[in-house]
Amino acid sequence: MNRRRRSWLAAVSTCLLLLVSCASARQNAPEDGADVMGERTVVSTSVAICEILDELGYEQVIGVPETENALPGRYQGVETVGAPMNPDLEIIKSLDPDLVLSPQTLEASLAEGYQAAGITSAFLDLSSVEGMYAAITSLGEYLGCQDEAARLNRDYESSLQRHQSQGSEGVDVLLLMAFPDGFYLVATENSYVGNLVKLAGGNNVYGAQYRGDENGFANINPEDLIQRDPDHILVFAHYAQEDAFQYMQSEFAQNETWQHFAAVRAGNVSYLPSEYFRMSASLDWIQALEYLAPILGEGQG
Repeated sequence: MNRRRRSWLAAVSTCLLLLVSCASARQNAPEDGADVMGERTVVSTSVAICEILDELGYEQVIGVPETENALPGRYQGVETVGAPMNPDLEIIKSLDPDLVLSPQTLEASLAEGYQAAGITSAFLDLSSVEGMYAAITSLGEYLGCQDEAARLNRDYESSLQRHQSQGSEGVDVLLLMAFPDGFYLVATENSYVGNLVKLAGGNNVYGAQYRGDENGFANINPEDLIQRDPDHILVFAHYAQEDAFQYMQSEFAQNETWQHFAAVRAGNVSYLPSEYFRMSASLDWIQALEYLAPILGEGQG
């Protein structure tokens, strides 16, 4: 392995240490002149990561995900590389980026494919607001956007301090992620939306000590759910929000098990919009906290 290649891969490992897992440390070192901060070409497979790169002012984004959501204006017209959960590896290879960025929540399903295709990739920790800003700091170092990253972190700290001074306390919450296919999972405190509930002052009845999967989700039997006796049930959709919410509404109405929940009988069930509540952290987290505040406040009364 030549010296230039070693130094570039060391930069990936060092600068992104807090946020990534490199899927291919042997492939695709950049051409001469490409390994300069501000010139490293990047493919983003996530809207949230595109928004972060935009806030960092980064121009060298050569691939973006297919999405119905609006992408930042600076990335309009950039080549699309397929759906976030199933990016097109052939398109990505043809773009020959220095680095592909994806959410860590998809590492288990994407890393092997990236490695087999010889694509150098990194997975950003977007499982919590705190993790996202640690990722922003390290990404800023790697891309030469330290000043922009520092500004975002200052905004984060002031926004968090302001919100926590107004926060709710002690509302017991059961958090469910609904699928349009007709099932749901429990979101623990270790999931991103679980992290939002914690920041908003809620008490997830499946807290950080409860072990779910690598993304903070668990399939839990109804008897255990009933024993947790939540004050409020919050539902968000994994995808296809309208269909997912229709399924949960039918589940609450038709499955007698849910009538054992005081929260269901009292109508303390809220549906959280996918605009703010999804699998990965994003820069609109403060709007998500503002959305939760009145819900959790009502739960106290």
